[in-house]
Amino acid sequence: MTSFGADLRVEFRRLFHAPWDDVLVIVGNAALVCAGWFLLPAAARQWLFTLTGPMAFAVVLETWMLSDTPATNMLANDPQAALAALPDRVRLGRLVRAKTVALACLVGPPSAAVAAGLAISDGRYTAGAVVCCVLLVVPFGAPAVAAWFGTVLPYHPRSLRWRWQHRRPYRRTFRWLMLVLAPYAVVPAVMIVLITPGILLGLAIGDRDPSGTFDTPAVIVAAVVTVLLTSVTIAFGPRVARWLAGRHRDKLTDYLADPERG
Repeated sequence: MTSFGADLRVEFRRLFHAPWDDVLVIVGNAALVCAGWFLLPAAARQWLFTLTGPMAFAVVLETWMLSDTPATNMLANDPQAALAALPDRVRLGRLVRAKTVALACLVGPPSAAVAAGLAISDGRYTAGAVVCCVLLVVPFGAPAVAAWFGTVLPYHPRSLRWRWQHRRPYRRTFRWLMLVLAPYAVVPAVMIVLITPGILLGLAIGDRDPSGTFDTPAVIVAAVVTVLLTSVTIAFGPRVARWLAGRHRDKLTDYLADPERG
């Protein structure tokens, strides 16, 4: 009988051993955000990144780091572990939770560190501390929900060369393209659901200063609500993932066991 701690250690070993696919994806997305934020013209940057403000870069950075297949394709990214866990609902839920926690540990601290640096440079210490707290917590909730997508619609990670050689039937290639691009819509949507209620309540209780930035009460209320909502997601997200896997277990087992299905 394995434990959550054992599953988490195994997941960290997987992340930091060749071929390092998930880590490279996260670092690559972070590099894209930095390049777009600092190198693009102002008009292009405003079109690409909706959020603005002193610490918006840290929020955008975290969202993009999470918006890829490590968050949505958890089972097919590690098919052997998934196949071993599928017959046991408890073990499967624990596996999803371990993968969520490991991913959050890779994304949350760097994003919070960036927010802290921006807050110090801007002199907004209270707001900075609150935003750091949110950025540390939200990555534990967003992937727990995003994993539902890959539980129903997984795909096998294969090289681009393999994809080109097996581009027919085109329906399978089109499916892969859609699933590769889907995280850029799925993960931000989940994060919006987690953050928006807090922002709305924060605005109802607090206010904005003349520059349009939330005042301290609004930021604190928004953060508390976001953390509470994320906590619920952390608790129930893996349970929903294992329920979905149970409903599709035979189909999912057949698919994960055959990497040639692409």
